[in-house]
Amino acid sequence: MKTSTLDLPRFGAGIGLARTAAIAARLGLDLPVIGRRAVVIAGSNGKGSVARMLSGLFQAAGERTGLFTSPHLHAFNERFELAGEAIADDILRGLEARVGAAIRDHLAEYPGDQACAFEAGFLTALLWFEQAGVERLVIEAGIGGRYDPTRLLQAPLIALVSLDREHMPLLGHTLREVALDKLDVAPPGARLVIGRSFEDERAALAVMADLKPVRPLWVADRYDRSVSDDTLAGHHITVDQRQRGPLRVSTPLHGRFQADNLEVALELFAEARPDLFASGWPGTVTDALARCCNPARMEVLPSGAGDRDGTPGLIIDAGHTPAGIAEAVAGVTTLLDGRPARLLLAISADKPVDDMLDRLAPEFDDVVVSALPGGVPAASLEAAFRQRNPLARLQLAQTAEQAIAAAQKPQDGRVLVGLGGLFWAAALREAWLITHSGA
Repeated sequence: MKTSTLDLPRFGAGIGLARTAAIAARLGLDLPVIGRRAVVIAGSNGKGSVARMLSGLFQAAGERTGLFTSPHLHAFNERFELAGEAIADDILRGLEARVGAAIRDHLAEYPGDQACAFEAGFLTALLWFEQAGVERLVIEAGIGGRYDPTRLLQAPLIALVSLDREHMPLLGHTLREVALDKLDVAPPGARLVIGRSFEDERAALAVMADLKPVRPLWVADRYDRSVSDDTLAGHHITVDQRQRGPLRVSTPLHGRFQADNLEVALELFAEARPDLFASGWPGTVTDALARCCNPARMEVLPSGAGDRDGTPGLIIDAGHTPAGIAEAVAGVTTLLDGRPARLLLAISADKPVDDMLDRLAPEFDDVVVSALPGGVPAASLEAAFRQRNPLARLQLAQTAEQAIAAAQKPQDGRVLVGLGGLFWAAALREAWLITHSGA
């Protein structure tokens, strides 16, 4: 299905924990019982990659695994996977009909208490996983922690992947406030695996972890710094776990940040299945991770039949925060290895545009600027970019299709790079695959 059959707003009526719990009860879902089999992945960036890595590891261990992620790129079905396969349209329509009926019944009893799209998707996933007899659930959290619906699972194993300035001031006005909001997705007694980018807030998180209490595991304490060898031919990551030793992984996931994501995924797997983790190091682990992919996250799309010299047609990344953009720029620079690039740029209006441009503008001198529906107008984005890089060559294109066409017209060997956020990455990816499907 291209979109959900439920016409629900992005945000519900106020804090939705009680509402989500009530609708779950109408559906016969016992959230804490389901949560005993769940791992919840929270954080600012990298949640989807960690969730997919972990899902692949559980499947390799023989567990029937359900995966719920958001948002999607091209089709709503992408949010729901069972054993690596996306949900079928007819099954999804049937499940949404049940969830929609429960939401309407709730509204009839509590007028004005409107559910949101994420709450409905979360409950749809749980309903499917329960019907299918899933043994393990890997659930990506929404935008927060304290009031995120995934908190209702009271999962015994939680990840905080990365920290960045996102959804402010909804989650807080400082990085520390955002970090503390994320921490609250963990119930008392949970094991909490915390990624490297939270290190600056360790003292504050440690105090709150003691008060809850939860049991933090800091990956920086378990791993020496990993080594990333990332080229267009493939990405090889060597992590060095201080107790288990080094592990070399080959993955189609590009970007230095994937090394940090990998550390989080490995520690989650070790906590969930210590029996298999020890015996599966390195064979089962490396085999599972070699098959893991996450579209539009530092993805290299080929140019087609004419791509004989190994030059990619388009590199795209869905990073949508300042740190995410910085990581994407670093990853692209590594992959380009000195090749000239042409940036295809559009940014959603609700993002920290100035901070993102501060990281993008110094790195690209040839740019095609576009606009997303509801995004920053192309002319405004062009002017803001030119302020930061007056010497850059800038041109405007209204749509992703037009941006690709304009970027390809100068046959000058520049590699195309699409950055600016998830929705822009999705638009570019879809346009590229359509125009190059017969290449």
